[in-house]
Amino acid sequence: MKRFIAGLACATATALVPPAHTLPAPAQASTVSFRAADPANALRQQFRAGRGVRVTETVRLGMGKGTDSVRREGVLRFSPSGIVAADFVRRVTSSPPRKNDSPIYVQHMISVGGKYYHRDVTPADDYLPEGKRWVRAGIDRPSQKWGTAFGDQFINVFEPATLEFLLRTSTHRLPGQGGTQYRGTITEAELYKVSRSFRERTVFFAPDSKRQRAKITWRLWTDDSGLVTRLVTGHMYGYMFDDSSSDTRYSGWGSTVTVAPPPADQVVDEDDVDYSTRSETPRNVARPDQPGIRR
Repeated sequence: MKRFIAGLACATATALVPPAHTLPAPAQASTVSFRAADPANALRQQFRAGRGVRVTETVRLGMGKGTDSVRREGVLRFSPSGIVAADFVRRVTSSPPRKNDSPIYVQHMISVGGKYYHRDVTPADDYLPEGKRWVRAGIDRPSQKWGTAFGDQFINVFEPATLEFLLRTSTHRLPGQGGTQYRGTITEAELYKVSRSFRERTVFFAPDSKRQRAKITWRLWTDDSGLVTRLVTGHMYGYMFDDSSSDTRYSGWGSTVTVAPPPADQVVDEDDVDYSTRSETPRNVARPDQPGIRR
């Protein structure tokens, strides 16, 4: 269970470029007068069957004297209603290593067809039946439904309403990197109200009085067509993790994306897995195939 702690940063809050308290100070001029494309409208136009986007994310999770560094790469597949499938590999490096645990943990996750599949790559799933490499579960728990798609990033830029709220409350709007840069701060209480995925991913508790005041500092970049290319967030927890920072890049908008379930003969249902037989001695195995994207 220890190797799942980093992922729970997003499941509890869910989850995730400096922390909020070290983000560079914004320029004195809060807004430059210019005409920018509409990011929410640009996003809606991307919701086409079989199309999608590639996501690359780096996350830092600080807890006491230790730090978890997370690298997440994969693809999202769209339909006219939004995200319908996701395929990601997540690599966590703990420094210093936790006692009786591997310093590196790699997991491959797939959500498709109403099912959630996960595979512990390093250390290997030595508690699975012989010949099985993947565990299958229904997407009936919010952490499974959203965790594959959004990982450790708090803010879901694939929700038009959430994106519109960010832009409406942005304190800075500046031209930059061939498009527009927006900056602002949102509280967990505000995000909880506007974002369905954030509400559903907050599986342990809804924001209490302390969490309502917790602030997420964000910077968002769009290209000249309004599509999001980068999101940087910083967050001070005050619980579980001391702080977190996430830097998420989006590329290949509109590419043809295929997400398929693992081979059926390698899959075992979650209810048929005896987790009590799990070994404390990790076994390293080869790196999984990277999720693919076709242009």
